[in-house]
Amino acid sequence: MKGFSLVEILVAVAVLLVSFVSVLTAFHLAVRQGRGTLEQMQAVALAEEGVEAVSALRDVAWNNLASLTLGVPYDLSFNGAQWATTLSPQTIDGVFRRTVTLEEVYRRDVDKDIVASTSPDAKTVDTGTKKLIVRIAWATTTPPPKERVLEAYLTNLFE
Repeated sequence: MKGFSLVEILVAVAVLLVSFVSVLTAFHLAVRQGRGTLEQMQAVALAEEGVEAVSALRDVAWNNLASLTLGVPYDLSFNGAQWATTLSPQTIDGVFRRTVTLEEVYRRDVDKDIVASTSPDAKTVDTGTKKLIVRIAWATTTPPPKERVLEAYLTNLFE
């Protein structure tokens, strides 16, 4: 037998086609996973930046925080020199939205530890401390949308 039969050629083409599709699928999944990891890293960096921005507002004047309505999500804007809170939605890189929310902090009367507002212990609102919640949300190419949340406590250090 000197040549290839039609069946051998079809089998060879099928094997090559399956191999090619497998390699393309693996490449597509790797690219998608890499993009998801990049978005996660960006979201964490933006959340940390949000904590630092609100800390900077606190450092200028505690009233920058005390004057905000508790429980309301604010966006952050930067004018090149300083941070500000705004109720206008701000999109970062056309993908991410960062909001910051402040909540009251309760301290147990006995030992001054921070407790939840639902705690049955006797507690008092600490007007010199605020709980900060930074939320980063973004839509991805594959639903559902993603979100990262970072919480911190800020204290009135300078007044």
